[in-house]
Amino acid sequence: MASQPTHRPVPRIVGGMGKDATIYDVATLAGVSPSTVSRTFSRPDRVSFRTAEKIRAAAEELGYRAEVETRGSTKPPSHSLGLVVADITNPFFQEVFRGTEHAARMEGMLVTVADTHESVPRARAAVDRMLPIVDGLLLASTRLANGEIQKIARTIPTVSLNRPVPGVPSVLVDNYEGAIKAAVHLESQGVRSITYLAGPHDSWADATRWRGLLDAVGTPAETAPDTFTRSTALPASEARRLRRISVRQLRVDQPTMLGGRRAFEAWRTDPTDAVLCFNDLVAIGFLDQAHREGVSVPDDVAVVGFDNTEITALIPPGLTTVAGPLHTVGRVAAANLMALIHGIKAPLARPRVLPTRLIVRGSSRRLS
Repeated sequence: MASQPTHRPVPRIVGGMGKDATIYDVATLAGVSPSTVSRTFSRPDRVSFRTAEKIRAAAEELGYRAEVETRGSTKPPSHSLGLVVADITNPFFQEVFRGTEHAARMEGMLVTVADTHESVPRARAAVDRMLPIVDGLLLASTRLANGEIQKIARTIPTVSLNRPVPGVPSVLVDNYEGAIKAAVHLESQGVRSITYLAGPHDSWADATRWRGLLDAVGTPAETAPDTFTRSTALPASEARRLRRISVRQLRVDQPTMLGGRRAFEAWRTDPTDAVLCFNDLVAIGFLDQAHREGVSVPDDVAVVGFDNTEITALIPPGLTTVAGPLHTVGRVAAANLMALIHGIKAPLARPRVLPTRLIVRGSSRRLS
């Protein structure tokens, strides 16, 4: 009996300039055959490293990237998941990875991590290289456009972490409620003005935290992203007290400790009673610079971070922070992804939202 032909993933080179290019264009520039270009993107194990690098360089020079389309049967399972993160040096992503790895290990799968350094081109390259070698992708706080993520999800099972993408399963932290909890706490400590040290412009987490802070103090937001949360109304007396607080926003140049130090200098030109920081790294940088310049925390300025990463309890006087269940985010996202891979579960219609809690430490505790 004649064997049936095996269908391989067929690459299509998609142009970034509004037109499609064929594998022949890339083959001509790289000096190889079209079939070699096809194998590079669909079966990289069949191509030498040097040849593959030459072909990828040619595709990049043309301004195109490979999108692998599956036709017929898919590639053999690799029993591995791909995790694409914005910055692996950020403890936030380290905690997410631990949860992801734990869930994968329980199912006998491995996790391959790619660090994109907050770069969109690096994120695209990481996805392109992972597509042929993993069974599914976890995209953690990626800066890729929604359309790009939706296209990836049509190619391979995909789950988005810390960011909702229409039509793509997502696992989120309730940043909106977290910001409200921080505002309620700061008001109880006598704070009457708050600066929000904002993160990247295209960050959904950043937008929902800012909206939560504005809603807490009764200031309408110019834009109102869907928070996917069931907000509990504040008691009337508490809501009235919060109305006494003024808020403003300063955007950090990078969501790191260095960005926090630089943000301190900008804040000091027009200080407020408190700062609510995009993440713990920014808050720690702010704390460090305040200490260097003789500004007392929390007496001169109360400081609150986001994420409750491991380092928050080690930095004097201890950082108050909005704790997200980061390990659980990774574990739940990986479990959902593996269910999709095995065909056990259909994609969720709405994101899975995990709760936050406020951890109060010395950086904001003014009143006993």
